[in-house]
Amino acid sequence: MRRLALTALAALTLATLAQAAPAAAGDYRLGGIAVQRPWTRPAAAGMNGVGYFTLANVGAKPIKLVSIESSAARSITLHQSLMKNGVSSMRAVTGGVAVVPGAQVAFAPGGYHVMLMGLTKAQAPGGKTPVTLVFEDGRRMRIDLSVEAGPPKAAADPMAGMAGMHEH
Repeated sequence: MRRLALTALAALTLATLAQAAPAAAGDYRLGGIAVQRPWTRPAAAGMNGVGYFTLANVGAKPIKLVSIESSAARSITLHQSLMKNGVSSMRAVTGGVAVVPGAQVAFAPGGYHVMLMGLTKAQAPGGKTPVTLVFEDGRRMRIDLSVEAGPPKAAADPMAGMAGMHEH
């Protein structure tokens, strides 16, 4: 009986690890949560960095990203850039970012983004910056932001063709 329980626990652990692993180069999936093309621009140690990705809800229940953690920066916050009366501003997002089933939210220049304040080391082109996305239900998803001069090109887009997907 004990051997059966340990085997079941090992299988569950492997399944959980497999779910959080990249679905394709630069893409990640954990249950109904999908993260596509995470990236950041090069930046010097001590400076601020910015993280971008597409967060999609491919499950049946709403999801909410509430925070992001990483040892790559002194602090990390969710932000949103806004344009009002021709003036651009940026504000911290409080309360998280919710995504309903079948929808996606783009974290991209000029909109939602992740502020990496006080980088602990330089983000050099071709490198990776590890971060952990924390969701309201307690799930945690570790991803790597690819350090690139601009948005990565879409390879085979695993989100393509999903009916009802749109930016919120």
